[in-house]
Amino acid sequence: MNNIKQKQSVHEATAKDEAEFQTLQIVNEMMARKIEFLPVDIYKSEAKMFKVEDGKIRLPFSSLPGVGGAAADSLAETGKHTEYLSIEDMQIKTKVTKAVIETLKDVGVLKDLPESSQMSLF
Repeated sequence: MNNIKQKQSVHEATAKDEAEFQTLQIVNEMMARKIEFLPVDIYKSEAKMFKVEDGKIRLPFSSLPGVGGAAADSLAETGKHTEYLSIEDMQIKTKVTKAVIETLKDVGVLKDLPESSQMSLF
């Protein structure tokens, strides 16, 4: 938040920075109130809306850096109607970019999925 504040003070903050700052303000408020967060889930997360589950808040796909609206919509909608066999299968079904897949990998969302649907015989 401090980095974004510095950018704001010299009028260098982008629209993306401003949106991130607003999200961080909400997160800080929730943390101050002892509200717990659940990580992004490929089957349970919404595209842009925070979702209450068992008194905790599930993060949406759009809360991840680099996951834009169209990608978030595709991930949320496809995840509600299908099960992914692999990361490769997910990318084909959702049509998200490799950069979005890398972001999902980096934050641990795809840790339970194999890279490819192909079986190795050796």
